[in-house]
Amino acid sequence: MTIYTLAFACSQNGFIARHSGDNPYEWTSKDDQIHLKNLIKDHEWQVMGRITHELNPNETRKRIVFSRSCKEIKLIDKKIKNQYFFNPDLHQWNDFEKLCNQNVLILGGTKVHDFFLYSDLIESMYITVEPLEFSGGIPAFSYINFKDIIPFFREKDFLINEKILNKKGTKLIHFKKI
Repeated sequence: MTIYTLAFACSQNGFIARHSGDNPYEWTSKDDQIHLKNLIKDHEWQVMGRITHELNPNETRKRIVFSRSCKEIKLIDKKIKNQYFFNPDLHQWNDFEKLCNQNVLILGGTKVHDFFLYSDLIESMYITVEPLEFSGGIPAFSYINFKDIIPFFREKDFLINEKILNKKGTKLIHFKKI
């Protein structure tokens, strides 16, 4: 059975980026970056949107990149194995699971988060909350305010644990489905 884990970093007011194309690597803590590297090691596959993929290319990682512009499941680059475009509006979910039936790490952005949330596939989620505020930006989910994430997942029977990662106050929140 495939286990789906969602992970993202955000500002204290819940933005995963200040604008489209903003790379969280530029504003997240070393502690979050180490945490993310460990999650990547523990998951065979990564799923993300096209912009997230383009911001952090890596030819050695197995990836499924959601793209509504692709008409068929295909390799992103014929020279790179195990990186595919997948259109969730056109393709069947069993086709996705034929590609990757191992542990999957969901890395964003908002529309990808929404897809897995509303498909009720998330088993585990890690949110790193960095001690900074953005005046605006891109939310983690389209229809859930950041302040409502913990109550929302608590109602869906997730255990929630929080810990502080560093002296600056970076917080890691882990959600696990019971």
